[in-house]
Amino acid sequence: MAKWRAVPAPITSTDLYLFRWIDHVRISPDGTRVAYTLAWADAEARDNRSRVAIQGFDAASKPVELTPGPKRDHAPEWSPDGGSIAFLTRSGARDQLAVIGVEGGEVRQLTNVPDGVVGLRWSPDGSRIAFLAMVLSDPEGVVDDPCKPESEDQARRAPIARVARRLDYKHDGTGYGDGRYPHLFVVPAEGGQPVQLTDGTWAVEGFDWAPSGDRLAITGNAEPDADLMRTRNLYVVDLAGSLTRIAGDMELSTPAWSPSGDLVAFLGKQGTGSGLHDRIWVVAAGGGTPRCLTENLDRSVGGSVINDMRGGHSTRLVWRQDGAGLYFQASGPGVAGVWEVPVSGAEPLERVGGRRAVYDFDVRAGEVAFLAGDSTRPGDLHRSGAGGERKLSDLNPWLSDRYVALPERMEFTAPDGWPIEGWLLKPAGFEAGRKHPLVMEIHGGPHGLYGWSFFHEFQVLAGQGFLVFYVNPRGSDGYGEAFKKACVRDWGGKDYVDLMTALDQLIERTGFVDEARLGVAGGSYGGYMTNWVVGHTDRFAAAVSMRSISNLVSEYAQHDIVLWSELEMGPKPWPDPDELWQRSPIRYVNEIRTPLLLTHGEMDLRCAISQAEELFGALRLLGRTVELVRFPGESHDLSRGGRPDRRIERLDRIAGWFARYLAAGSPEAVAASTVTK
Repeated sequence: MAKWRAVPAPITSTDLYLFRWIDHVRISPDGTRVAYTLAWADAEARDNRSRVAIQGFDAASKPVELTPGPKRDHAPEWSPDGGSIAFLTRSGARDQLAVIGVEGGEVRQLTNVPDGVVGLRWSPDGSRIAFLAMVLSDPEGVVDDPCKPESEDQARRAPIARVARRLDYKHDGTGYGDGRYPHLFVVPAEGGQPVQLTDGTWAVEGFDWAPSGDRLAITGNAEPDADLMRTRNLYVVDLAGSLTRIAGDMELSTPAWSPSGDLVAFLGKQGTGSGLHDRIWVVAAGGGTPRCLTENLDRSVGGSVINDMRGGHSTRLVWRQDGAGLYFQASGPGVAGVWEVPVSGAEPLERVGGRRAVYDFDVRAGEVAFLAGDSTRPGDLHRSGAGGERKLSDLNPWLSDRYVALPERMEFTAPDGWPIEGWLLKPAGFEAGRKHPLVMEIHGGPHGLYGWSFFHEFQVLAGQGFLVFYVNPRGSDGYGEAFKKACVRDWGGKDYVDLMTALDQLIERTGFVDEARLGVAGGSYGGYMTNWVVGHTDRFAAAVSMRSISNLVSEYAQHDIVLWSELEMGPKPWPDPDELWQRSPIRYVNEIRTPLLLTHGEMDLRCAISQAEELFGALRLLGRTVELVRFPGESHDLSRGGRPDRRIERLDRIAGWFARYLAAGSPEAVAASTVTK
């Protein structure tokens, strides 16, 4: 007689409050301990919280929370002598720079900058700490309100007026610059007055100390009208603020000074255009012609595998202590790992791989501390080195008591022969002998990448009985530069064909997909593609379009990355908008009959909420089934970094929409099936 086995409870939207996230791992100078950020969603405060934790660099050690801050402590960095940790702490409305001893004790706040601190680096001798802070560089760009802030969570009141004369006046996630730009400061580690080293109407984007401690390498563009240029420069600035350009006229970032001081490494693209790989370059510290170290590696440097557990795609360059090479992240088919490239010009080697996504790491004496998530866990701490690989944390053991859908990897073939990789999640109680509803998810970017990473949204849908299908159409990262560039100026072209072909082949291959109960969803470019899909086929019974684009003509110059539009989408629509209009989903609005849910953050400066408003208004005027859910104050990163209660509401809206139109027997599903082709 078969033994009865209980089915674990499904993952729900409110499980967001159970997750623990780890980020920003750093190894101590003596290699015996690691520091990192531990984060969680606070249900009572309806906010995101974090602490700095330390643990021994071994499997037996348990983490100790070092910082006591009530709100948000993060981004720890060890002092060179290993006795202290500098970190960012939320003080009032903004992050400030603070230091604490590694055994705990009093926290010393070193800054009180009105607009907060971003990033920090200890000087090699430990006497100073460099950081970035926003500075009012263009007083004519804002008319500030002279009244005091209304609460401690407000740095200042909304201004009386904002004046924009440059394209870089706003940035998604940080809001409007109001004439303020991030600049480089240095402060004594024991406390004192910070010294500003750069100024002007331009942004310092990355920085690193020279090993001598008397200079720093920085990236940005200090040229006039730099807001009209995608290129950046690599500069050296001394402690008196004297700026010298040593490389530039290319898209570059992430400076890293070599231990010997003779070279500066950085990330840069080889050529101009969209869909190009980031590659590793080195240049002499005194200037000269940069040399590419990863020219023959057909992988982009960085972690491009996306999920809804953390925002952004962090990238690090870590020099070997002997200066013979650099460690870095690189993205492959559905994965991201840690690689090493010699400065000599030899081929790069993978140091940490596997079916997972490494999203942060550090290296000391050949031992790698890395943070990686996979399809069953959001992320944990691991160690790799001479003793093999060991997992050093289990931050979400509660997931062992939940039903976690495991991905089944599949390969499909586009009509022109290109291979397409995808994955399928099956719900609890799946039976191959009956038909199941399916939701097809489409990633953003368009040069993002689905892979072996954990998606809360996908697991919630699988927990409600849906098959969840996700693929990487052409344009995705991870499959080589030619594949990545293949959707440039072809949105809605062969990328759309890839998606529909993969779905057709899945249905034919499996036999258990209910073609009358298909859903489609996506965010950002995935939202664009969702809008495009429902304007070109009626096969889907329901659709959810998140932070989307509907009109390439109107979106072209209104987001925060205007110069990207011409490279990715096509030429300026003035005087001829035809190319962009032909590829705009709203052009085909008369053909949209699929019930459509639109979700959007009201402070999304990447894909403006007006894009959702345009499509919503048009569909409502046409009498179609459409709903717009707006999230006040939320940016493009709502799904992975927004206020927790809004993230939960978003998940409930998505799952509820598909339950309404795809659940067996619901009136909406029955009605939808009569018009689905």
